[in-house]
Amino acid sequence: MDDFEIYAEQIIVHKIRSAWFEMSRMFNQVASAHNITLSVGFTLISIFEEVGTPVTKIAPRMGMEPNSLSRILKSMEKEGLVERISDKKDKRKVLVKLTEKGQEKRKVSLVSVFRLNNAMLDDLDPIKVKHFYEVINSVPKSTSKTLDKMLQEIKDAN
Repeated sequence: MDDFEIYAEQIIVHKIRSAWFEMSRMFNQVASAHNITLSVGFTLISIFEEVGTPVTKIAPRMGMEPNSLSRILKSMEKEGLVERISDKKDKRKVLVKLTEKGQEKRKVSLVSVFRLNNAMLDDLDPIKVKHFYEVINSVPKSTSKTLDKMLQEIKDAN
């Protein structure tokens, strides 16, 4: 084991990134076998199956920027997975609705997510799962606090 590996084993950010890399690799392989991408699969999951979802709610659900989502939705429309429906009363409101093909791909995506989730739950003691959620739920607060400090330091240095 080299020095990097020794230090990396002790860095929470590295462990989260490595775990996500393994999960995304698995999801990408499954998604690819169904002619979609990981991003498309997670977007499909974020849209209510029967009624659709306001376009403004999808990006926050996924923790992504609206600009990135716009590109994904455009490609999903092209592939016939979703359609955008304007509100008859307020044209500024747009609902994203799954097509039949989109509903099929959404089911595939949900099965993949739940199979991995259930496998992890089967492998872990419930107390460890509880502790995991305590830790992972602290990440956004720590990230925000650290970012604020770092940006202030940059501002102060200039």
